[in-house]
Amino acid sequence: MNYAELHCLSNFTFLRGASHPQELVERAHTLGYSAIAITDECSVAGVVRAHMAAKLLKIKLLIGSEFRLECGLKLVALAIDRRGYAQLCRLISRGRRAAEKGSYSLTRVDVTNAALDSCFVLWIPGNQPAKDEAKWLREQFGARAGCEARIRIAVELFRDGSDKQRLHTLQALGHELKIPLVAAGDVHMHTRDRRRLQDAVTAIRLNIPIAEAGWHLYPNGERYLRERERLARLYPPELLAESVAIAESCTFSLEELRYEYPRELVPDGYTPSTYLRKLVEEGIRWRWPEGAPAGTLATIEKELNLIADLRYEPYFLTVQDIVCYARSQNILCQGRGSAANSLVCYVLGVSSVGPEREAALLFERFQFAHQQLCRDCSVLERGGDPVHLLPIVSDTRPIDHWTAKECSEHALAVFPRQRV
Repeated sequence: MNYAELHCLSNFTFLRGASHPQELVERAHTLGYSAIAITDECSVAGVVRAHMAAKLLKIKLLIGSEFRLECGLKLVALAIDRRGYAQLCRLISRGRRAAEKGSYSLTRVDVTNAALDSCFVLWIPGNQPAKDEAKWLREQFGARAGCEARIRIAVELFRDGSDKQRLHTLQALGHELKIPLVAAGDVHMHTRDRRRLQDAVTAIRLNIPIAEAGWHLYPNGERYLRERERLARLYPPELLAESVAIAESCTFSLEELRYEYPRELVPDGYTPSTYLRKLVEEGIRWRWPEGAPAGTLATIEKELNLIADLRYEPYFLTVQDIVCYARSQNILCQGRGSAANSLVCYVLGVSSVGPEREAALLFERFQFAHQQLCRDCSVLERGGDPVHLLPIVSDTRPIDHWTAKECSEHALAVFPRQRV
């Protein structure tokens, strides 16, 4: 009997989850699960640690999030593919921006506008399942022409004396509304012995002593990653099989994400590589009007080859564009960081560290070829304090909700924008 856990909170759901993401992944692997989803509440903060553990252990990781809407409706969204991950992240951002820090606020309208057509949606019924919630979700995520239904009813059983009645009620509701059912666990901890910790964080969240928490605490310790044999005694086989089917349908992995840069930086007729080389050649003539030394040219060529091997040309073009923008606004700036320790940055005008300081140009520390990750290059304003902002690519493409004046009042820190 195979099983995939589709509803699982880590301690990144602050003061609710009682286990680290990697602990959950490791335990799921030990138990022989087919897959595990990390579905922290209105967050994907824990998925990076989970991904690293899943990659090491070779267990499939699903990425999702739990939401409770203002009307009380509770659901879990699971990203099917990269598009679904983007939709999920946009919904999280919308919810977080609509409330004060540390909380979120989402309505049914927000969910509708999010168009989660590349996500599975699990309805988490309350103790008394509300049929109107299921009907609304079916309208939003039910089967349409050329599109399979992406809505499921999550059946979560906790051996609290009501399992048989709850299963019967949800089966009847699913049959009536033609919504498939799936087994899930509302997991809050990787092993049962974390229950005392889970009780403690619940009391902290409610700001009351544990002794006074009463019904605010779960009645037992069943919200952990349970043995498959134990699950087989609780759930009908078809519900367990459905969890595996959903996991198999979700193909998204964090490995698909790459840094992406504005395409409009490269003029027509050029590639990022050829355009960067053109700018570098112009910069060489600017820095050395009478010709650059042969050793310097050799170093520049070595750096360009390394940049080409790592496909980092768009990164350097983005940095150069931001520096040009900053200086067009009379912002005194100076590049620093691993990427700035290069003659390429020197001839592009990003850095003022020239060949006379070549001993300090440790450009090789910029490369992490085995990880394919970009390092940062900070562009500091005259005050000298780095403030991390999203890139300002040019005066025609300012950062959202920032004016040029606001940007000029802060230091500019250059980081690649990761578009999803």
